[in-house]
Amino acid sequence: RYGYGPSDELPLEPNGDYTRNIGYIKFADYAENVTACNSHDNLLNNVWFQPEEVFPVDGTPEQRQHAFWIPVDPLYFNISKSLEDMKLENCVNATTCLDETPRVVQVHRGTSAGIYVDNAAYRSFIYKKFNVSPVDMESAAVALICMQQRVPFIIIRALSDLAGGGSAESNEIDTFISLASNNSVNVVVEFIKRLVAAPLDSDH
Repeated sequence: RYGYGPSDELPLEPNGDYTRNIGYIKFADYAENVTACNSHDNLLNNVWFQPEEVFPVDGTPEQRQHAFWIPVDPLYFNISKSLEDMKLENCVNATTCLDETPRVVQVHRGTSAGIYVDNAAYRSFIYKKFNVSPVDMESAAVALICMQQRVPFIIIRALSDLAGGGSAESNEIDTFISLASNNSVNVVVEFIKRLVAAPLDSDH
């Protein structure tokens, strides 16, 4: 079924299971070869972004809470800012190098989902809609469990491709995954060193 339309209530929305408050992506906005059509709309309606369900250890048993953005630990975030002065490698070997030297960048928002993103249009959409820079498939699992268990966390990722915005060969991960992995390990090790040296409060 193609849905009731963007202005109509979603099934189960009154119970708090779904919401239209966060945002949506409209398939018709990305239609191609439609110059001969009077309307660029279609029957696919929208995909609405939804929060995850969490059950914090200090919450009411069996009473779910919802989370869409999960904040990282403030201390960890401040330490990560100091990592931007690190020097990273840019060559896999003597003949294969990146055009630009990789660098450590602190981002304000990232996104994580069980889908492999290799689409420049979708990458541009989530950046414009949510101010999201990195996209990955694993970080949400860590963030949600840490939120549930009330454990401080931060995500450190090495980006190995541009999610559809790179070369004509589409995905650069096959070439640069080892370089990204090594750089990521080096940044994590340095983060731990600076974390150990930092004064901790009662929450850490």
